[in-house]
Amino acid sequence: MTTQSKRAPSLIERTKTQALARNKLRLADLVALIRRRVTDVVEGFYDIGEALREVLDKKLYAAEGHKSLEAFLKAEAMMSGRQARKLIAVVRKVPREKALTLGQERAYALVAYTDATPEDDSPAQLVADGAKIGAKPAGEASVRDIKAATRAVNAEARARRPKTEAARAKEKADAALVKALRALLREAGLARADVTLVRGDVRVTITRAAAERATR
Repeated sequence: MTTQSKRAPSLIERTKTQALARNKLRLADLVALIRRRVTDVVEGFYDIGEALREVLDKKLYAAEGHKSLEAFLKAEAMMSGRQARKLIAVVRKVPREKALTLGQERAYALVAYTDATPEDDSPAQLVADGAKIGAKPAGEASVRDIKAATRAVNAEARARRPKTEAARAKEKADAALVKALRALLREAGLARADVTLVRGDVRVTITRAAAERATR
């Protein structure tokens, strides 16, 4: 009885195996680069972002069996997915020299600002044109200034957005709850108490003098 020889791998199978091997080697190189640069993140954040962008765009994380960039980063205990996405966003939107001049946090803040204001230019163009963010030119605005301007733009956009039936119903229910609580507080001698709803919390604010009168 003769032993049947194993079937030789096909050309497609050999090509896939070779591609996987190449991707594993490239992924290992990029992981090594990221780990080296993490210790010098102030100057190396752009290199880290470029490496992460390649891992994401080419789906190199799949070479080690990961289903997403976030899963890969978690397995490698490298950084959070949120931080990685920030670095990738900077690399996609801001040229290297400009990003290094701005610094990581300010560069990303400008990316978030221009994403919220699609009619505006790129972060680099805003800086080059001396466009104002608040009272300061974009290149001089602090991270806090830029984030505040972004929040204001997003709030304005939300205010212009048509409200859904569910949102209107919630507003009506919230108003009824506040009205009922204020009535109860008036009966307790706290007519000037302030009632606000913050996410899932109800907050009642009264002055110390009012509290002392109510507890006598």
